[in-house]
Amino acid sequence: MGGITMHSRLLRRALVTLLAATALTALVPAAAAQATNATDCDLYTAGNSNKLAAGERLAPGTRFVPTPGKPELVMQEDGNLVIYAVGYPGGPDLPLWSSGTWGNPGAYALMQEDGNFVVYKKGGGPDKGGALWHTGTYGDRILQTPVMVSFYDSGELVVSGRSPDPYQSWHSWTMRRHSKLCANAPSGLTPNWEQGNWTESDSVWLVLQQDNNLVMYRKRDGQAIWSSGTWHTSAAYNGRVYLEMPRSGDLNVRDFYPNFTIRWRSGTGGNDGAYALLQDDGNFVVYKQDGGPGKGGALWHTATYNKI
Repeated sequence: MGGITMHSRLLRRALVTLLAATALTALVPAAAAQATNATDCDLYTAGNSNKLAAGERLAPGTRFVPTPGKPELVMQEDGNLVIYAVGYPGGPDLPLWSSGTWGNPGAYALMQEDGNFVVYKKGGGPDKGGALWHTGTYGDRILQTPVMVSFYDSGELVVSGRSPDPYQSWHSWTMRRHSKLCANAPSGLTPNWEQGNWTESDSVWLVLQQDNNLVMYRKRDGQAIWSSGTWHTSAAYNGRVYLEMPRSGDLNVRDFYPNFTIRWRSGTGGNDGAYALLQDDGNFVVYKQDGGPGKGGALWHTATYNKI
């Protein structure tokens, strides 16, 4: 593909300076009941989507929004392509992912005929050079599905390209998950979170960041109010970690294959059927199987109910 010389692997920067983890044992105050249906434990749903076909572009200042009030993909005037979780009206939004191409006013994003999604400098293009970032999905593979960019209500950006690699698609992995994380989901699958996954309540966001840290952000001002303190760790396999709730009930952040090293844990093992819930009062709580807001049974929490 003309004009591309950069390595195809993305280099992602940390979004903000994060807080260290805190170990908290205080009792959880009574919280207003909120929906915790069984389906809340299951895997995410993508929702509506906006699409860019081959040859289409996002011009500077474009906001790509499938559903108002849901996540937005923004081609900023400063040249950075950013995925935002939407906060309070008039308040800050939370950046979930970016191309890291700020400092390039007038840059734009192009879905190319060859299957590559590229951010170009102002005046750049496939035959002119000036590429700042790309998905590395270019090639000449003939596909049954068309080349396109898809951005979903869940906050995930997906590029379907023509790479000869059997996994020719590129994903931002920024999909929104349910606010309830369970060991035994209705689907029968353990609903592990990938890096980039996130959820929200009325007052806070919770994100498993690309730097390995699980962080809670306050919606009213975008400030980090809790983290697992795992940003300084180095995962063993391709830098990947997961957030999971195993059958034992011990919520943890762990490495992927081969070592499965646990980087952080809630210390709530021995409670089969326990689940974790991000509450509207700003607290992230691990409850016994039969516990919950208004019922008690809290095993661990972030003690952030008074920080929103």
